[in-house]
Amino acid sequence: MIDRLLSKIFKIQNVECPIGQKVHGFLTVHETPAYVHQVPFTLVYGVGEGPILLINGGEHGSEYNGPAGCLKLIDTIDPSKINGKVILVPMVNTLAFEYRWMHGNPADYRDLTGCYVDEVPKGGSGPPKHSYQLAVTFYKEIISKAEYRLNLHGGDIEEDLLTGTMYTRIGDEARDSLNLAMARDFGWEWIRESIRRTQANAPPRPQRYMPMTVGTEAGGMGRCQSDLADMVLKGCFNTLKHLKMMDGEPDKPKIAKVFNPYHIYCSRGGLFISHVKAGDLIKERDVLGEVRNLNGKIVEEIIAPTDGIIHMVTSPALWEGDVTYEIGKDIREIE
Repeated sequence: MIDRLLSKIFKIQNVECPIGQKVHGFLTVHETPAYVHQVPFTLVYGVGEGPILLINGGEHGSEYNGPAGCLKLIDTIDPSKINGKVILVPMVNTLAFEYRWMHGNPADYRDLTGCYVDEVPKGGSGPPKHSYQLAVTFYKEIISKAEYRLNLHGGDIEEDLLTGTMYTRIGDEARDSLNLAMARDFGWEWIRESIRRTQANAPPRPQRYMPMTVGTEAGGMGRCQSDLADMVLKGCFNTLKHLKMMDGEPDKPKIAKVFNPYHIYCSRGGLFISHVKAGDLIKERDVLGEVRNLNGKIVEEIIAPTDGIIHMVTSPALWEGDVTYEIGKDIREIE
């Protein structure tokens, strides 16, 4: 249950933020053999009543435009113009950021997005549990306190990615419509719409509470660009306006395009040479790329199974069975 009642102090762990203030602090995660692992965050306590919005970047440590936009927001957000409370965490996976690590981190090699479990797994003196400890602490202390969330991603070092927003339909039509509206008002042209699916014959389990979330994908290939960071910053302010946490209306294009994701896999390993890039429109049966072995021979051509747009192009170094592309199909326009 989210507590939206106005009190004099907004507190996370031992960090306290009074009404009308912006306070920087550290989330204590766990003890390591040599130090206490902490993650920087900022609390903003507005002067009016409103919801709690979490804005975070850096679940993956080498996706940079989202965190850059979040840092600009930390610098420019004015509590005196905010209704409600904002939690800003520019880089969740700080260890991966420090070591320029794709997807996982150098301590345990795990992808943080797969570590949001109810409890940290127990074990002996094997691999560290850093990612589980980080994800569980971040969820319990921060995510669970928010009503809305912006999860700022971008293409990792090996990914060429279309800039756009994303959300997941969960089967609740009223909530799904509100979630799509939140993605729309972020203000970008392309919206990735995925559908939550359950495994056949899987036993039912209670769904963990999650705030209504919109994700972003901004740029790719490990680059950090001021124009993309500014787009993220503008989108964050658009969301604050959408949620009535700031005065004004979101600035957005007249039409947005929504698509469903579809992955194309390779059947051979080798060097992947793409003929297309993120954002290119494609037709069914187009030859999108080729895989060559290290003797120079083409061992596979990647063929488009449907019309769509290239959402993601992955690593040139392919193992058999890897994803080559994510394409957006079934594109529809919305106002």
